[in-house]
Order: sequence, then structure tokens, then C-alpha cells
Amino acid sequence: MNKKNRVRLVVVLTSSALVIAACGPSGRPDSRASDVAALRALDEQWSGTAAKNDLDGTVAFYADNAVLLPPNAPIATDRKSIRDSWAGLLGPNTAISWKVSKAEVASSGELGYVYGAYSLAIQDPKGGAPVRDTGKFVEVWEKQANGAWKCVVDTYNSDLPPVTAAEPKH
Repeated sequence: MNKKNRVRLVVVLTSSALVIAACGPSGRPDSRASDVAALRALDEQWSGTAAKNDLDGTVAFYADNAVLLPPNAPIATDRKSIRDSWAGLLGPNTAISWKVSKAEVASSGELGYVYGAYSLAIQDPKGGAPVRDTGKFVEVWEKQANGAWKCVVDTYNSDLPPVTAAEPKH
């Protein structure tokens, strides 16, 4: 083999190796399993914070650009409206908790989601029976530049049938 053919062979082999390496898995390890575990743990912590009726702590789980889509209400598109929405829910007469059923993280490691079920009871301050609700939720989480996960989209709705207005008596 002459020198010219050897150079061609080296170029072809080097190019092939680069193409094969580019098509293979990235040099970054797949951290989805640990990210899923982190989301589950964070969400459990978030539920515990809300259960303590800690308004500031509850709102701290949201990213600065987060939105909350509460049922039967406009989208809360900023930190103040998200806080106001939670302030209307949390209080000394409220018992709330939720649990993740499923958590997933994208292969890029930048986005994840969780969904599950919640339970809510609000005691009537005048001593009446508590109002109880159960439902489901979905949260979309985004990994921040510092590596921390923050919720960017949050929504929930009740499993209970809608309340209908009573027919007027004639």
C-alpha cells in the first residue's frame, strides 16, 4: 500500500470513528433514575410543607416563571397570583396532602413530570362538618441552572361531581 492510500485509509477510518462516536450515547451519564427519585422526594417535601399550612414554603417550590392552573379560576401566571391562590386554600382549618403515582424525566434531564392524587379537608370554623375533596394533579418540573428542580406548571382538579345550582321553587 502506497503512502497516498495509507493517508486515505487513515482519513476514512478516523472519519468513521467520529461518525460512530457522534451517533452513540452522549458522554453524559443517564441520571433519569436519580432525577425521578429527586422529583418524588421533592414532591413529598412539598406536600408536607403544604400540610403544615406554610404558605411561603409552599410557594417556594415554584420557579419564577411558573403557572398554576387551578380549577374554576383564571391561570395564575406570576408569583403573586400563585401565592394568592394558595393563600385562599391554606389556613388553620385546612388539611391537605398529595402523593405522586408516577414520575418521569426526559432523556435530556431538563424536564420532568409527576402526577398523583390529593386529599383536602377544610373544617368549618363555625363547627360544622368539614368539606372534603379528593382529586388528581399534574406538575411539570424543570431543572434550573443551579441543578435544583422547580415546578413550572401545576394543575389539579376534583374527583367529586360538579355542584349544580338548586332549581328555583315556583
